[in-house]
Amino acid sequence: MTQTFYTQWQSSVLADAGNYVSKEYNNFQTALLSEISKYAKAVDAAVVAESKGHYLTSCFIERNGKFVYISHSSDARMDGGVKIELDSFLIRTARHVKDYTGGINQYCDMSQLQSMIDKLLS
Repeated sequence: MTQTFYTQWQSSVLADAGNYVSKEYNNFQTALLSEISKYAKAVDAAVVAESKGHYLTSCFIERNGKFVYISHSSDARMDGGVKIELDSFLIRTARHVKDYTGGINQYCDMSQLQSMIDKLLS
């Protein structure tokens, strides 16, 4: 895990734009997907699909025809903002890049994400 990414974003409170995603949160989503791409590359895999929703970020990673789905959401609203917590990522196996109901849901924090990607793609 890149400590700089974690230090920059963990527990930060970003602007909440109400009915749409704020520019601040969109910047976090872009940085998060970039960080996950680094983790995938480190285990000879690649992000093959990604999605930025309303305070939800997800992607599919592929290696040798096997897929995992990763999802991160920011549900904590406080002081007119959205608090970023990097201690709970949903990760599971998937059959393809449109499989949102794949394997058993598992959860890990940011420090475990790369090893979980590698494990589930084995």
